[in-house]
Amino acid sequence: MIELKGISKYFPSNEVMALDKADLSLRSGEIHALLGENGTGKSTLMHILAGYFPPSSGLVLVDGIERRFSAPVDALALGIGMLRQHPDLVRGFKVWEDCILGAEAFVSERRSFFFNPGLLKKRVEELSGLWGFDLPLESRCEFLTVSQRQKAAVLSLLLRDAKWLIFDEPTAVLTGEESKALFELLHRLRSEGRGIILITHKLDEALAVSDRITVMRRGVTQEPWNTSDTSMEDLQHAIFGHDFKSNNSANDTIYGAYMTPYMVTTLQTQPVLEIKDLRIEMPGLPGIKNINLSLMPGEIIGINGVRDGGLETLELALTGLMVDLMDESGKIEGSVTLKGQDITGKGVRAFREAGGAYLGSDRLGFNLAPELPLRESLIIHAFRRLRRGIFLDSSSLNAWCREIMNRAGITRSASDGVASFSGGMLQRILLAREFAENASLLILAEGGSGLDYSKRLEYEEQLRELTKGGTSALLFSTDILELISIADKIFVLRDGVLHTWRSNET
Repeated sequence: MIELKGISKYFPSNEVMALDKADLSLRSGEIHALLGENGTGKSTLMHILAGYFPPSSGLVLVDGIERRFSAPVDALALGIGMLRQHPDLVRGFKVWEDCILGAEAFVSERRSFFFNPGLLKKRVEELSGLWGFDLPLESRCEFLTVSQRQKAAVLSLLLRDAKWLIFDEPTAVLTGEESKALFELLHRLRSEGRGIILITHKLDEALAVSDRITVMRRGVTQEPWNTSDTSMEDLQHAIFGHDFKSNNSANDTIYGAYMTPYMVTTLQTQPVLEIKDLRIEMPGLPGIKNINLSLMPGEIIGINGVRDGGLETLELALTGLMVDLMDESGKIEGSVTLKGQDITGKGVRAFREAGGAYLGSDRLGFNLAPELPLRESLIIHAFRRLRRGIFLDSSSLNAWCREIMNRAGITRSASDGVASFSGGMLQRILLAREFAENASLLILAEGGSGLDYSKRLEYEEQLRELTKGGTSALLFSTDILELISIADKIFVLRDGVLHTWRSNET
């Protein structure tokens, strides 16, 4: 059994008390859901359990014995592993190579003085087959989809014989089928006696998959509940302090509920974005086959599918990021026009200068510089507008950062490191950054990812306000319910082909 008792965490660099005497217990053979609004300390508490940083005070007990971790390897040695929101795999490494990094001490020949990659590779292959992961072990890590990266991270933990596993928002960018497969994996892990902590914002998931539930508010944990004795209304009240269902009549149920799509009326007839006969071949990514699509001013179009069904390929091609990944064997045919400018294969700068803004699904991939202060990621687009010759206007850049933080409703300093912010905070900040671009086209991938219910409502309302002013939005999402709630038209991308799923005209 694992027990966290009176855990507090104070960050002196930004004077934030993230945790205030938080308690949590995890039993063998149970799934324990950890819920709460963005920034309540859920990930911080789990990072302490997984050894990423120490508590300011309090005790971590494993089977009744107090433990202190100076690094994640210390927690792993006791069988505690964490699947973070964005698994950090090594670019350029093959999947099996990433899995074995530092694992030689955890396999059967742990007393050997010699590194035996063949033995470790064989063990990875055996575990992958045993758990039915079907991973391309010889592929490079950067070509994996989000769900495949999660499987690779879990495989790495299983290679180290982790008995206690922490999953931080694992379904944030998974499709319904992928989430179902993940839950089957969680139940299988539980049946083997492993203890699992599941951090999630999706209350229906917590009720469906967990045995117990703990709610956090402002760094404080409440008494755990048995899931069988808990209702949706109980959780809503515990997390938010009131019942959102009664206060938002537009919603039938909480989290991804059906809402009538926002109807756009516009007199403009020229499309903001026009895609003609687009075909893409890219090694390591699913292909795109002859896509045609037009997006009018003020219109919101949603594209649903799985990440490895072509969503990511199309997203990277439209935003210009494909150019940085493509080698001589890659090929783009057809055309992409933004505000009348042909941006096909011309890179990110052409996309931005034509009036595009973009938020990718991987917060720590294309969106942020995770090792730098947040400020560096906020000014990345603004500096071109605020530059004076060869000089940067520092006062204007600082004012810009403060404006973005205010729009996101974050009181922290932009000088704080990216890693010190919760995933939900970062998502709000990134949305505020792109919304502030005054763009003609917003391309948002998994825009609601990591947001709690109240913040997701705010995000959707802000997006509607922007489209009233003529901004168009193209939403890539694996969550069909998110698209139903906001998009005027919805298409499904499957095997590189775009299919009409729903339109406000039908």
